[in-house]
Amino acid sequence: MRLRFVYGVPRSPVPHDAAPNGTVLCSLPTRTNSPAMPSLHSGRLSDGEKDELKRDGFVVLKNAVPRSVTERAKTVINQDLRRIVHGDDPAVNGLYNDSVLREVMLDAMGLHTPPVNAQVAVTLPHFADAVVRRKATPQYAPRAHVDGGWAGLCPVKRSAILAAGEALETWGSNGDPRSMGPAGGAPLWQDRTRTLAIGSYTALVAVCLNDQRRPGKGQFSVRRGAHEAVQAFFRMQRARGGPIGGGGPDWPRLVAAGEDDAYAGIMPDAMEASYPETGFENEHWPWPELTPVLMEEGDAVIALHALPHTATPNMSDDPRMNVFFRIRRFREGNPHEGNKRVGWGVSDHPDRALNGDFLDYPGGYDPFKTSIDKLCDHWSEWDGLRDIVAA
Repeated sequence: MRLRFVYGVPRSPVPHDAAPNGTVLCSLPTRTNSPAMPSLHSGRLSDGEKDELKRDGFVVLKNAVPRSVTERAKTVINQDLRRIVHGDDPAVNGLYNDSVLREVMLDAMGLHTPPVNAQVAVTLPHFADAVVRRKATPQYAPRAHVDGGWAGLCPVKRSAILAAGEALETWGSNGDPRSMGPAGGAPLWQDRTRTLAIGSYTALVAVCLNDQRRPGKGQFSVRRGAHEAVQAFFRMQRARGGPIGGGGPDWPRLVAAGEDDAYAGIMPDAMEASYPETGFENEHWPWPELTPVLMEEGDAVIALHALPHTATPNMSDDPRMNVFFRIRRFREGNPHEGNKRVGWGVSDHPDRALNGDFLDYPGGYDPFKTSIDKLCDHWSEWDGLRDIVAA
């Protein structure tokens, strides 16, 4: 039997058990409150935190990761601040695996494959983001997105697209599903039959490794409360026959940019128009529609996949340092839970291999239909919030 590991919550003091697909469900050791760490966050969300997660689509956990664990991760990250993916590095992945975060997510969400990878996001001083690394300018305006779509500058010029008789809105409708996006590396289509154009997971969990309590320090920022509007948009696309994501109903695959360029991955106007009017007012914050997630070292934030988010310019003199884990609820029948080819923890398209390769699935399990169903019902993957969501 091939052993793959998924975190499980012990219901009784029994040894490891195995799911039908051969995945070993590992019980966590009992956690006790140590006198040396009296202020660490507990292994469960409070009712108030659950209410925040339901209402806002995200919640901040104060002091979720011990300082010894954050310092160990920073030692690795500081060796190369521009490196985004460290692979299966225990110091980096330990921010999740060796902290209360795994317990919190087991209780709030449920079984899941532990991360074997992560996205390290260091926004250098006076830069706009940690990936493209554009210099911050007064004209730069960050715009929130939902992960999983083929994104970035289209390699085909706008004039060539139009000359070929194609429309920006539906460009790529017959495109190669193996094509990986210029930015972020998500597939053009998740499935060969082109019904799904966006990858997904259950929650984005980010750990903060420096002081980000003052706005303008490159905070991870969100369109607070917009997760339900995003879910409603996916439901609309499904009801109209799909496809789901860019290139589907009311979501142009490409938008015009510059003199002759086209850009992919922009949230559609029809979706953004449905966001609730939430925001954040502060003299150091020029983007009031965005809510900065204010944290300090050891804090963490849990955000739904459906919550639009973005990096923001770091106008301070200190590097902004966060580590992101993309966590997905265990799906019964999925033979690739625990398969390292998926890139669990970093991938925003876990129905495919991280490099975009198609994976083999048994006839009784359709990963893409399952993902569409979950995009249209995100709370169905949160076992520990059922009472809160139903209230």
